[in-house]
Amino acid sequence: MRVCVHALGCRVNQYEAQYLAERLATLPGEGEIHVVNTCTVTALADRKSRKLVAQLRREHPGALVVAVGCGADGARAGLLRAGADLVVGNKDKARLPELLMAYLRGDALPEGAWPSLAEERVRGPFPRARALLKVQDGCTQGCTFCRTWQVRGPLRSKPPKVAREEAEALAAAGHKEIVVTGVNLAQYGRDLPERPTLADLLSELLRVEGVRYRLTSVNPEGLTPELLALFSREPRLCPYLHMPLQSGDDRVLAAMGRAYTAAEYKEKALAFLSFVPKATLGADVMVGFPGEDERAFSRTVELLEALTPLNLHIFRYSPRPGTAAARLPGRVPKAEA
Repeated sequence: MRVCVHALGCRVNQYEAQYLAERLATLPGEGEIHVVNTCTVTALADRKSRKLVAQLRREHPGALVVAVGCGADGARAGLLRAGADLVVGNKDKARLPELLMAYLRGDALPEGAWPSLAEERVRGPFPRARALLKVQDGCTQGCTFCRTWQVRGPLRSKPPKVAREEAEALAAAGHKEIVVTGVNLAQYGRDLPERPTLADLLSELLRVEGVRYRLTSVNPEGLTPELLALFSREPRLCPYLHMPLQSGDDRVLAAMGRAYTAAEYKEKALAFLSFVPKATLGADVMVGFPGEDERAFSRTVELLEALTPLNLHIFRYSPRPGTAAARLPGRVPKAEA
């Protein structure tokens, strides 16, 4: 069986695409299958997912086109209309080889449970210099604008020892740098009996010699004193931290359901820039959230100007179905945002 896996969206999705590609490489039988790991973080992401499914349907009319992942949970009907033969959500995505064989036989698709991350491992190599290592899934923060936490399931963390063994395999595959990723790394370990922290995890990973690590994104509450100390003394941790801001206005942050104030964010950011040699920061900033006015926007600008060097990812608010923010008054016109 010839299987191609296509990934849209975040680093977690890219890791999962590698995992699925490795699992599906030995799928028996004849034919062609295209798997799209979809994204639903914005309306644009939904459109890109539908567009890719439709393109694959058009270019490979005899192939089986399968849509999986966040978009499969959040925008299933649109993916079916675009031409997907099978749509599989996040809960069942890890069982895709089993589900595909059942589908091809014409059997009923069995229902599963949320998988443990201890069983989700890749060998590599990835088709790029940096490997990805997913260590966490799920989020309980409940941001009012976010659809992702609704479709990612309960908190699940990969035990530190399991993550280290996976990092060893990636190093053996030739990777010198590994990007540690998760849906909400600040919540890493909360579901595990020993309650390991993100700093504990990185300390375990650093036992693998000859490998550098970088983190994808950590919410401000995840930058603990222990993690900051580890960054300040460990040269194999890339001195870059992507810490989502979203807004520099406390009223907007509260309406978003974020777990910090602008002052708390600034304190964490300045601590990282001060204590970590050669440190740089990255931040997500959302504009046009319902109720945001010029004064709120100017507070965001003032905060950003106080934090340098800073690598910004700026995007316009996109109302997502089923989210609390989509029902808020004070929608900002698209042209103004």
